[in-house]
Amino acid sequence: MKTLTLAISIALLGLCGCSDNGVHLGFALTKGAETLEKKPDGSELVIRYEPLSGIHQVYYVNIPPSKSTVAPYRGDYLAVGGKRCGSTGYYTQIVYVGPSSNSYYTFSVTKTNAPTFLTLRKTGNRIELIDVH
Repeated sequence: MKTLTLAISIALLGLCGCSDNGVHLGFALTKGAETLEKKPDGSELVIRYEPLSGIHQVYYVNIPPSKSTVAPYRGDYLAVGGKRCGSTGYYTQIVYVGPSSNSYYTFSVTKTNAPTFLTLRKTGNRIELIDVH
């Protein structure tokens, strides 16, 4: 299985005209998934995410599991904290998030002065969020 890893930097407000950090992250996940759809099965994409007001702050990213295993995956809203906190469910139409093993969120990270990296993988016809760090 060939793995393709790309780094996408989504850091500028002008790139998507987003109103809050949740929408900003949802847009980054959706754009990443659209890019990955054109790649071979097993391909991966790493998204470098920064909050709209930059990384010089403490912020968190919480992403709950999908409620369906087939698209649209529907799930609760992801949440991003920080200076321009926010949430969205926008990405759930195209990105699958596996079940949580021990908490409400499948992925939950807190960052201080650092970007967050999210890894998407194409598995058959499905785009999965497989790692957040």
